[in-house]
Amino acid sequence: MSARGERVRAAVAAADYARLIAAIPYAGYLGIGVEHDGEARRYRMPYRDELIGNARKSALHGGTVAGFLELAMQLDVLIAEAQPRLPYAIDFAIDYWRSAGPHDCIADCRLIRSGRRLAQVQAECWQQSRDTPVAFARADFLLRAFDDDDTTPAPGD
Repeated sequence: MSARGERVRAAVAAADYARLIAAIPYAGYLGIGVEHDGEARRYRMPYRDELIGNARKSALHGGTVAGFLELAMQLDVLIAEAQPRLPYAIDFAIDYWRSAGPHDCIADCRLIRSGRRLAQVQAECWQQSRDTPVAFARADFLLRAFDDDDTTPAPGD
C-alpha cells in the first residue's frame, strides 16, 4: 500500500478526521470538515470566493457542489465501513434543487446498503437551513478489491 493509503488507514483507525482530510488532496483543497451531530457525521465545505461559478448570482460552481457531495459520501463509507482504502465511485448522480449561494455547504449522508463489494449512499446538501436543500446525490462505491490478495492500488492509494 502507498504512503498515502497508509495515512488514510491510520487516520480512519484513530478517528482523526483532520488527518484523513489532509491525506486526500481534493478534500483538503475544498477544506472539507467532519462534524458530529449526535451519532451521525456531518460534512462541511467552507465558503470561499474562488469556488464561485457564477459571479452575477454569487452561486457556487455546480462541479464544486458535486465534488463535495461525492467526497462526503466517499468519506462516510470509508469511516462507517472501516475500509482499508478509499472506496471507488462506480456510479454517481446529482439533482440540483437551487443555486448554492455564498455560504458554507453542509452534507448529511445516509448509507442505504452495504455489502461485501458495494455500498450505496445518499447525500443531501444544504446551506443555511436544512429545510431548503441545494442538491441531492446518490452513489455506488466499490468497497475493496475482489481478491483480498489483490495488490492493485485503489484510487487515492
